Amino acid sequence: MKKLKLVFAIISIVALSTNQLKAQESEILLGGGVAYATEINSVAILAKGVYQINDKWEGSLGINYFFPKGEGDFEIKWMGFDLDAHYVFSAKDNFEIYGIAGVNIMRITIPGFDYSYDEEYTPYDDYMYNEQEYMSSGSISSTDTGFNLGVGGRYQLSDNLFGMGEAKYAVNNGGYMQVSVGVLYQL
Repeated sequence: MKKLKLVFAIISIVALSTNQLKAQESEILLGGGVAYATEINSVAILAKGVYQINDKWEGSLGINYFFPKGEGDFEIKWMGFDLDAHYVFSAKDNFEIYGIAGVNIMRITIPGFDYSYDEEYTPYDDYMYNEQEYMSSGSISSTDTGFNLGVGGRYQLSDNLFGMGEAKYAVNNGGYMQVSVGVLYQL
């Protein structure tokens, strides 16, 4: 729960900072796309925001919702949050290449089941019990924090529209390689 509060605090700080920085003639890009993670072996829907601080540095916030995947009787759900810094190495014509380093937070949810039995006394027989099984369901969640390292590229398709692609490795409990593609719109 503490980590979830930390994520919301970071998102709030980024949102407030973005409002103040927008007034300073800065560039904000918002968009989305799809991603694939190797160890998770699932496709995700990606929402991404990029704040261009100057010609070389950018800040980025990404949220990945991975499609649930069945493992036996369970359906595992993942949601990833990435708070990254981009360093633009090359900007030629309409194409930029940048390095990625940042914080990765991965939330994993697995449904769990708790069984309980209620023994009911039957008045017809002093020695007989009628067992009735009651089942309650819940879920088990885990949050892992790590860091991202990778590379990305962005190609300007029109005045306000960019195509983007990234490949990064998230180093956390288990780690995974994520490849993503999408579009960003410049505000």
